[in-house]
Amino acid sequence: MNVRRFVGKNAREAIAQARGVWGDQAVVLSNRAIEGGVEIVAMAGTDVPALAAPAQPASAKPAARTAPARGKAAHVEPMSTLSFQQYVRERNRLGEPPQEPGRFAAQALNEELRAQARSAPAVVPPAEADAAPAPTRVAAPFAPGARAFAAVEESSRSDDVMEEIKAMRGMITSQLAGMAWFDTVRRSPAQTQALRLMIGNGFSPQLARQLVGRLPEGRDDTAAKHWLLNVLSRNLRCAGEDTAIVDQGGVFAVVGPTGVGKTTTTAKLAAHFALKHGAGSVGLITVDTYRMGASDQLRAFGRILNIPVHTARDTASLTDLLNLFDRKKLVLIDTVGVGQRDRRVADLLASLPAQRVQRLLALNASAQAETLEEVVHAYGARAGTRCVFTKLDEAVKSGAVIDVAIRHQLMVEGFANGQRVPEDWHAARAQLLVQKALMKSASTIFSPDDTELGLLLTAPGTHPTRGAMHV
Repeated sequence: MNVRRFVGKNAREAIAQARGVWGDQAVVLSNRAIEGGVEIVAMAGTDVPALAAPAQPASAKPAARTAPARGKAAHVEPMSTLSFQQYVRERNRLGEPPQEPGRFAAQALNEELRAQARSAPAVVPPAEADAAPAPTRVAAPFAPGARAFAAVEESSRSDDVMEEIKAMRGMITSQLAGMAWFDTVRRSPAQTQALRLMIGNGFSPQLARQLVGRLPEGRDDTAAKHWLLNVLSRNLRCAGEDTAIVDQGGVFAVVGPTGVGKTTTTAKLAAHFALKHGAGSVGLITVDTYRMGASDQLRAFGRILNIPVHTARDTASLTDLLNLFDRKKLVLIDTVGVGQRDRRVADLLASLPAQRVQRLLALNASAQAETLEEVVHAYGARAGTRCVFTKLDEAVKSGAVIDVAIRHQLMVEGFANGQRVPEDWHAARAQLLVQKALMKSASTIFSPDDTELGLLLTAPGTHPTRGAMHV
């Protein structure tokens, strides 16, 4: 029995040395990490059967063995536990301690074996074995690790398949449920008309599904529209006289994207408050030093209203001005316009003292519903956050801005329907706003037919309404 020790910088190099001696018949018995590299103990594959064979009496004749054919790999049986114990006793008899496989060396060797398994050629039939290269023989101690690795890979693939099946099943179930729901609604003329009315005026499919599904049975089109008007009005939160800015005052920063009408809204609120409480009770601050002429526009409004306008160039100067206006009943801050996808939105909001300044979000009523949704999220609007509707006169459909305010439970302060100061500013009235939002628009190329309406409504919404709807 020829057992030899090989030392290399890594397991790959040590195995290469063993193969240089015995070729593909090399069998690794053990490995361990040593200082400066890895040590393996290997032997020729032809000696493994002799090592694994049980001891025979001296009188017994050894069984005849047939030498393996040239060019063919000798069959090597995995080393059993008993064979390994015999190997240990043989090493002890020779005065050489058996080598224990090191943890780090075993990991490195297993990586080597996995790499060899991935790059190994396909299995060759017995008839073509002469032309095929002899496979690498690996000792038994590493076979369980390879099998475990393959089992883990197979389990991971099975988990991925199961996840895909679950996702597909959920999608099919959702689609079937939506189709069944729409088929039921289509049998009711009142519900179908309510759906067309809401979708045609810009309301989201999610809110339309939620309300139409609760429409009481037995109502005609007129009664259904009246019910819808009342439900939407009850769920649209509007500031009353006891909480409105033009009556109670406070410190507010008008925020929103560029071009939404923040400066004009600031001037309108200041004008209405000055008419009730006097110009001396209002303080105007602008922090918009980016746009050319932005502060000049607010100063022009201030001269008309006889209200001085001050400029804050940083957080420290803004704090100083707030301290200066501490006795003012109403302080309005006109902020710089930043798009909802601009990273500077976070910097703008962080520059406003949260303990002293409330946000007044300006929402463009003529904007797309998806844009309004992004604005609400980008500017951190939560339930109870105050907002104003601007450019209502420019909106072909105003259902989207009503929809966003209802779903996020925003507090509507008022709305603007023109550029005149202060004439084109009105206090928020839920019944009036909802009635305008439900005005039946003329049929256009953007109006969906029944088939397209079904496609819009068969999938449940992904953005549920905050809180419960009051029906």
